[in-house]
Amino acid sequence: MIDNIMNMVKDQIGGDLMEKFGLDSSQKDEAINITKDTISETVSKEATGGGLSGIMNLFSSNDNDSEGNSMLDNLTSSLSSNFSSKLGVDSSKSSGIAGMIMEKVSALFGDKLGSNFEIGDLLGMFGGDSKSGMGGMLGKLGGLFGK
Repeated sequence: MIDNIMNMVKDQIGGDLMEKFGLDSSQKDEAINITKDTISETVSKEATGGGLSGIMNLFSSNDNDSEGNSMLDNLTSSLSSNFSSKLGVDSSKSSGIAGMIMEKVSALFGDKLGSNFEIGDLLGMFGGDSKSGMGGMLGKLGGLFGK
């Protein structure tokens, strides 16, 4: 499901990324791939490190609380850093790209999940039905919380 969301992001704002930030087609595609990898890594790290509440809030359709905003800031900062190092864009441009992408990503997740969902719903979007990898690990973590 995350692949579907990232394809929607690329379709909906890919042209804006190229026009507003001067990315070429290859850089636009790489920015989407970097975003997918960064979100997956960050969600995995935060979920196992006690950041489950922030994850749940950020990806819901509810307004972000302080934990959701903290998660958003963390993801945006990580993305900005990754865009600078992997796309070779300056810090001002990379933070603008990160902000634009995360606004769209969080909205699309919220549209798919709604305001009241269980961790299993979110994990399913990251491949939580698999028995290995991040989805399997987070699925086990979700089981600890009875979700």
